[in-house]
Amino acid sequence: MKMQEKLNSFCTLKRQKGASFLTIIVMLILVGLFLLTALKIAPAYLDNNVIVNAMEGIASNNDLATMSIAEVRESLQKTLITNSIRDFSMASVVLTREGNRNYIDINYESRVPLLYNIEIVVVFENRFDKN
Repeated sequence: MKMQEKLNSFCTLKRQKGASFLTIIVMLILVGLFLLTALKIAPAYLDNNVIVNAMEGIASNNDLATMSIAEVRESLQKTLITNSIRDFSMASVVLTREGNRNYIDINYESRVPLLYNIEIVVVFENRFDKN
């Protein structure tokens, strides 16, 4: 009886072959698509990080409370040109007033082409206290 069970378990192990060729191809396509998406989106996040760091630098080096929105835009523009960020519109830098507090909002979206007519839209919303 034990010999028959061992033979049956050996036969079932012999029939198990692992992942099929089709499964491996599908998995490779999915991993490749994921990597492609990550590599396409990463520069948008890096650019946003530069914008945030530039605004924090402006706030720490200058008296942001006394600067006009035009002066803030000009200072930010200089920093972005230095860092080779050219696809940013200064119209996205706006002064927002809530109650008695002033904020500088930098809200924009970045469109990244993925495949043919498929784009990824990444939305960034940054707020800095002007007071």
